[in-house]
Amino acid sequence: MLIKYQKCCDIIRLVHGSAPTKVLHIGAHTGEEALDYYNNGVKDVIWFEANEDLIPKLEEHIKQFAMNQQICPIALWDKNEILKFKITNNFQSSSFFDLNTHSSHYPNIVVTEEKDVQALRLDSIISHSDNLLIFNDFEFINIDTQGAELAILKGFGNHINSNAIKGIYLEVNKEKLYDGIPLVDEIDNFLSKFDFYRIKTKWTPAGWGDAFYLKAG
Repeated sequence: MLIKYQKCCDIIRLVHGSAPTKVLHIGAHTGEEALDYYNNGVKDVIWFEANEDLIPKLEEHIKQFAMNQQICPIALWDKNEILKFKITNNFQSSSFFDLNTHSSHYPNIVVTEEKDVQALRLDSIISHSDNLLIFNDFEFINIDTQGAELAILKGFGNHINSNAIKGIYLEVNKEKLYDGIPLVDEIDNFLSKFDFYRIKTKWTPAGWGDAFYLKAG
């Protein structure tokens, strides 16, 4: 996270009175944020990771931290459909979208494999009679999915209106690192409809960055 999780907690605590204890993390990779969550009072985490090859490392890493945790090896999207997942030699760059200016910034990162994966809307998982999520009242959402962030948020359906959600942390783009991805202004416009406003942004020289959206108090 380019913006420290502790800083996000401090802002949420100032505006809403308490820091999050329930986190929904989409695009888990190997759970690098688990230590920060643990150190800042998080009690429950659901990790979504679409790349099944990363699940063993994710499991091994997060078990070090005494939190109630669940791993969901599922891809999230705004429709329930089969998508082509492009896996790169740097797993953190894998995406549903084709590389665009990403190849100029990171010429050594290339697609090495493509897999068909079943993607689901989050609201379809929650509303299913066999909903297996350990909680639905997430307070902090972290999404790092190489351009799929807006589609995933749309897949929340009415759950994006939950009063429990106090903050959303996203990877954002100001140039098309991948073909067809939304840029940050489009995400701003979408989230403002639900009273989430971007209050902190940290950019890299490569046209992408991280943004923290706070729910209005």
